[in-house]
Amino acid sequence: MLAIASGFQHATSGVATGGGETAAVFLAEQRIEQLRARAMVDFASSALEAGSTIEYCRPASVPAGAPNCQDGPTAGASYIRSTVITPVTAGVGCPASPLWCKEIQVRVSYQPVTSAGSLDQPRAVDLVTVLGPRA
Repeated sequence: MLAIASGFQHATSGVATGGGETAAVFLAEQRIEQLRARAMVDFASSALEAGSTIEYCRPASVPAGAPNCQDGPTAGASYIRSTVITPVTAGVGCPASPLWCKEIQVRVSYQPVTSAGSLDQPRAVDLVTVLGPRA
């Protein structure tokens, strides 16, 4: 019985960790897709200017049309999403002059809750992509 109880605790912890990781990957992909959509419409948009932003996100479902990420800390926000946009100065398919490509780095960090109810060590998911204007 002790072995079964111990195995159940580890399995529950693994499911909780997997859920947190899945939510973090979703939030990172969501941000990249938002910027990719903006680049398709207007590559010179201020949303694609070099710099960094930080957002505080809730992984749970939110009312229809409401964003799940805010610029400032909010109640229930358990994920921090940082985005860094830098111009690509050289590379295959990205001319150095004029600058036509931008590197997008999105990091989503969070502290998973273990099956014992305590906060575990911080974890993070990183996604990187390069965007260029449509020809």
